Parts: sequence; structure tokens; C-alpha cells
Amino acid sequence: MQQNVLDLALLESLRETGDYDRIATMLPDGWQALPVFEDEAIRLRLLVAEISGRGGRVEEMEAALAPYIESLNRVPLGLAARVMLIIAIYHYRRHEPSEALHLARTAKIISSARDDEFTVGEALQLEGQALWSLERWGEAVDCFKEAVAVYAAQTRSYRMGLAYICLGAVLHRTGKSEEARTMLERGIRILLKSHDDYNLAVARVNVALALNVLGEHETALRYLEYARDTFEQIHHEQYTYLVLNNIAATLISMKELDRAEACANLALEKGAWAGSTQIASTYEIKARVCMARREFDDAARLLSTAWEIAQQANSESQKVEIRRTLGRLYLAREQEDEAAAMLWEALNIAVKLQASLLEIEIKALLAQALCLTDPVEACNLLSEVESALGTRPLPELKRETQAARRRINALDQERFFILSDAQIPLLADAKIALLKWLWARALYKARGNARDAASILGVTPTYIRKLTKVIPRDLLRPGRKRSKKN
Repeated sequence: MQQNVLDLALLESLRETGDYDRIATMLPDGWQALPVFEDEAIRLRLLVAEISGRGGRVEEMEAALAPYIESLNRVPLGLAARVMLIIAIYHYRRHEPSEALHLARTAKIISSARDDEFTVGEALQLEGQALWSLERWGEAVDCFKEAVAVYAAQTRSYRMGLAYICLGAVLHRTGKSEEARTMLERGIRILLKSHDDYNLAVARVNVALALNVLGEHETALRYLEYARDTFEQIHHEQYTYLVLNNIAATLISMKELDRAEACANLALEKGAWAGSTQIASTYEIKARVCMARREFDDAARLLSTAWEIAQQANSESQKVEIRRTLGRLYLAREQEDEAAAMLWEALNIAVKLQASLLEIEIKALLAQALCLTDPVEACNLLSEVESALGTRPLPELKRETQAARRRINALDQERFFILSDAQIPLLADAKIALLKWLWARALYKARGNARDAASILGVTPTYIRKLTKVIPRDLLRPGRKRSKKN
């Protein structure tokens, strides 16, 4: 019996380093024959369930946990929190985040009452993951930060690396891509010292997403290819599908449309087999390939399919991306009114999700859609976008902003007069600004001749001379310079 206790202690110490492959080789063959509610059997079954879940084998995970799912009240109190935590992971892997959240919080309460800080940290992390799946990203960030602090106090570096990975991934979803990259790379440095290739691959996928936003597509693609190799080696169909999805999106950014289409088609096959809830995003990616080829009818059909799937999955994050892309499609077809309606809907969802970068992107697109019908609102939106971007290294969004600015600058100035400032404090300032604009327009039409410009405006040269008190002389005659007398 003493030997068994020592073996379990060794297995659980390996778990703290992420060496699940070695744990799998050391599990005794007869673990299923042990009485299911004895401490040793419970601890072994929890390890078996974790290993099965990491490999995407949810049925095997359920088989290991079945006695405790059915009769949780028979589990000894000392192991109750730990059992609840692994059952919560089981529900999380089954795409049941609400059940996972409830169990994770209950496990946290029980372990806190028993001063079991090891379980508290892991319960916090799983609570954050469930909130992340429920798209409650702000709450998830708070949970992950708290988990990092708990792990740091316990000097559990491997667990802290996992929490950094989760934190970085959610920060990316909220639009803080620079901070996300820092957290993700910190997590990767920690995991490189562990024996957990699986979570290292997950980390690489998440850092690739942040790199794509920052415009580093080639580096992102390398990270994704590394992750794909790992997931295919361990036959994890769900994560293989997700990484294929992200590779396709990255290849679109790199203008490699044929490869992107092939990758998206393969992702659809994998996703259907794995029963993924993210299939709508694959159809949205395929639509973007069609849009890049100007195959607008095909893109519209794909987006319609994506929308139906996203509604069935009740995924707000997928809905907002589909609406955003549909708005782009309408803009490409010069259907500005339809684009504006779609983008306003997308903006409302993005604000609700607190997805700041997506919100900025949608506002830039809205400015393009509104510039003909509501130029003042377009200018206001563009000012918000430019203020939010500032000097942040976000090349894709800056290109979208520049496109919006070009549309506004190209407005027919016979119909619109747009001041650079949203508000003018004094009426006199407005009159001067208008006068300068009228004079500049007339001077342009008169090819720089002030007398002809005065004629166009219907005023006398004497009146023009009076303008020197308002408009500097060099603006009145910009093409002429006085020669200096020696």
C-alpha cells in the first residue's frame, strides 16, 4: 500500500510539470477494478479523465468520471473539490460552459473553505475559461489575473504559464493585442521548460492570433504550422480544425488565396467530424476568399450559411464577425445603405462584447458607408477611430482608416463643406474658415490669378485687399512671391 501511495505522489508531481505523457505510461492497468469511491481510485480516475480530455477523447473522460457524475455526494469531502473541478473540465470539453462555470465556482468555494490553495488556483483558471467561452471576457480577465497571483504565491511555474496563456488569449479578444502578445510570450517561455507539448501548441495558436492583428503574418503562420503538427500527432481533431481555420485566415492576409481556400475546405471537413461549434467562422473565412476574388454572389451565399449556423450556436462573437464581413461585401458592391445597416448591427454586438479592436474596425467601415449620406457622422466616427488607434502598431486597421479618410476627402465639395473640427467655438471663426475655403476654391478655378478669383466670387479687387486682414497675403496670391530688393 505504501508503494501505491508513493506512485500516486509521483504521478501528481509529474502533473505539476505538465508531463502527462509520462503519467499515461505509468498508470496501472487495473485502475478500473479498484473500488470507485476509495481515495486511490478517485485520484487515478481523475488523472485518466484529464489525459483523455487533453486528447479530445470526451467519451473516455466520461467513462472515467461516470461514478462521480452520477453520485457526487458519495465522494469523500477531502476530494470533493478536486472531483468537481475535473467534472467541470469534462463539461467544458463538451461545450457546456454554463455547467462548467457553476461547478468551478462550487469547487473554488469548497477548496477555499478547506484552505486547499492548490485547487483554488485551478478552479479560478477554469472559471475564467468558462467565462471566456460564454464571451464574458472582462470577468474572464479578472479570473486569470487572480489565478496568476495564486500560482505565483505557490511557485507553481507550469500552472502560472497556463494562466498567462489564457490571460493573453482573452486580452486579444478584448482588443489589447500588444498586451496579449506580452502575456502569451511570457507563458510560452515558461511552458518551453515543461513537458507539455499540447498546451505549448495551444499557446502558439493564441500568440499567432495576436501577431496577425499586429501585421506579422509570416511569423504567425510559422506558429500555426508548429501547432498543427502537434495536434495532428496527438490526433486532436477539434484543435486541428481550429488551427486550420486560423491558418486559412492568415493566408488570406498574405494574399495566398488558393492555399487559404484549400485550408478552409479541409477545416470544414475536420470541423464537421469533430462537431465543432465554430463552423460558422469557417464559412465566413471562405466568404472572405470569394470577396478577395470579387466573387460576390458566392460570398453572399457563404455568409448566409454562416449566419444560420452562428444563430444556432448562439455565438455573439461569430455573429459580429459575419455582420462585419457582410458590411464589407455591401461596400464592395457600392450598396452603402445596406452596408451601414449591417455595420450598425455589428457595432452594437461588438460594444456589448467589449471587443475594442473589432469596434474600431467596424467604425472605420461605417465611416466609409456613411460618408455620402451622413458625412458629419462619418467624420465623427473616423475621428474616434484615429484617436483610438493613435500610434498603436496595427497596420491592418490603419489601412482601413486610411481608406475611410480617402473616401471622405473625395467627397464632392460642391455639395458638402466639412470642417476638420467637430465643434467650432465661435461663429466668427466659422465665417473665417468658410471665407478661406471659398477663396481657396475660387483661386484654384482661376489658376492662381487673384483678380480672376475675385471675379468668380463676384467681388471687387478692393474687397480682396480688405481680406488681407483675415487671409494672409501669401494665401491670397500663393503662386507669386515678392523678389527681394538688393
